[in-house]
Amino acid sequence: MTVALKKKADALVARLKPEERVELADMLYASIPQKYQHMVGKAWDNEIDRRLDEYEAGRAEVLTSAESFARARKVLLEARRTPLRRKP
Repeated sequence: MTVALKKKADALVARLKPEERVELADMLYASIPQKYQHMVGKAWDNEIDRRLDEYEAGRAEVLTSAESFARARKVLLEARRTPLRRKP
């Protein structure tokens, strides 16, 4: 992807509502060849297994949903306050 095209895509995505971004992500994923979709699915399966193993071994930090959402809100608020750093 060219830098110019990426800038245009970023500008478009920034104007979309969250549900529109989800729809766009679904469309992009559906446009990926099946073999790559399978690779992505397999990678997620591996990640789920890894996280479950960590949890069952007692090595994972376990949070309540309230704690998890509070952390996510904090990260999002900080991100909104920090200007985006674009790669050259």
